[in-house]
Amino acid sequence: MEQERISVDTALLMEQYRELLQTAQTLPLVATGNSMVPFLADRRDTVYLSRIERPLRRGDIVLYQRESGAYILHRIYAVGPDGYDMVGDAQTQIEHGIRRGQIFAVVTAADRKGRRQEPGCFCWDFFEKVWIRMPALRPAAMRIYGAVRSVFWRKS
Repeated sequence: MEQERISVDTALLMEQYRELLQTAQTLPLVATGNSMVPFLADRRDTVYLSRIERPLRRGDIVLYQRESGAYILHRIYAVGPDGYDMVGDAQTQIEHGIRRGQIFAVVTAADRKGRRQEPGCFCWDFFEKVWIRMPALRPAAMRIYGAVRSVFWRKS
């Protein structure tokens, strides 16, 4: 049976998520866009959002709203006196000065390629602790990964 796709106003949906996070333990959200590749793929993977109940730290994936109104799911690159610096896993450019008031949810788990990922899993910890430290090397790392993958994981 084919699933029907519906289109929803993102701003309205996010406002409803903000309200629901006041009472819900976690809320699922399908990842859209490519800024969190290779950890999360567009419309393939789902993240689980929770309200923020602890200090945020480097490597956390958070949902925040830019001054432009856009909602963004990125990792915290650094925590500083002027706010948070953010970067997507596919990006090399760091976004500076995100205020705590702009951040309204933290990702506590993800379904990635159909498998549950949480803190303590190799994949989760690799992106949170290693990948976050190497934005300048990401393009080269992705090219090497692509080359290795094409050799060893070719479809027969």
